[in-house]
Amino acid sequence: MKPLLSAVRVSVVVIGTSLLLITAVHNSLHRYMTTLWGASNEFWQLQWELLYNEVVAQNDFLLFCAQYFSIVLFFWVFNAFFIYLELTGDPMIILQYRIQPEKKPPVVNRREFMKCAKAILSNQFGVGLVTHLVCYPIMQMRGGFFDADLPTFQQFIVEIAIMSLVFEVLFYYLHRLLHVPFWYKHVHKMHHEWTAPISIAGIYCHPIEHIMSNALPVVAGPILLGSHLVTTQIWIMLTLASVSISHCGFHLPFMPSNESHDYHHSQFNQNFGMLGVLDYLHGTNGRFRQTKSYERHSILLSTTPANVLIPDEKKKCIRQTSH
Repeated sequence: MKPLLSAVRVSVVVIGTSLLLITAVHNSLHRYMTTLWGASNEFWQLQWELLYNEVVAQNDFLLFCAQYFSIVLFFWVFNAFFIYLELTGDPMIILQYRIQPEKKPPVVNRREFMKCAKAILSNQFGVGLVTHLVCYPIMQMRGGFFDADLPTFQQFIVEIAIMSLVFEVLFYYLHRLLHVPFWYKHVHKMHHEWTAPISIAGIYCHPIEHIMSNALPVVAGPILLGSHLVTTQIWIMLTLASVSISHCGFHLPFMPSNESHDYHHSQFNQNFGMLGVLDYLHGTNGRFRQTKSYERHSILLSTTPANVLIPDEKKKCIRQTSH
């Protein structure tokens, strides 16, 4: 029972404040947030109406395309700090937070980095763009995507939470499918070239995997719910940020822990999901739960590195011997 509760706690952390806000739906926090959202929503509703009248009502396809390129731009801007860190090793103070210091060098090999970046750009402007365009008629038929009215606060929060659950289910089972020998050899092995991953490697993969594992679990929720373009945009940006953090290789203070997925890259056959609940139910994180990495798998509420607060046994013995 205790491991399941731990997995649930991790799930709550990864989903973030959205689930916490859902639990507050009937108390004063909800009323305060609703009032705050309503006040700001008037401003954003006006901006959206201006955009809607000028663009959406005339040519919603143009806005749909612009949305995709803004998502691509967001990915690279969000990762800019990590890219600089990985290529220069500065600021050096951050290097102490490496999860696998023995495998992750202070400075990434530039040739390997460029190989990774080129594959990502190829996917983004190849199968990624095609997949986005295929979604256009689907979104039109589903309805709601180009509505003139922005979603309410309650609708936004509930949809983000549901999208998170849909993503977890699809990602977990598709990810396990990609570890079946045939699919791993011909498709998923490319992603696992990074045993100590870097932030942008979150979407470094074979084009088939980009559709199966990166795109499908993300767009399934908005299509299922008929979500507004703005809700979908925020959801995709949150997902990209989460994927980048989970692959960055640094367990940074006050950020969601990425020990679980980093362990997956080092061991290959543990931790197929992002939240941990399905891994627990299917027994695919058993070895992980017996490690120090699992003990470190929580938000770091200190500037002291997690592997110093909870050192591996070998390192702990060495430290004690040196004293």
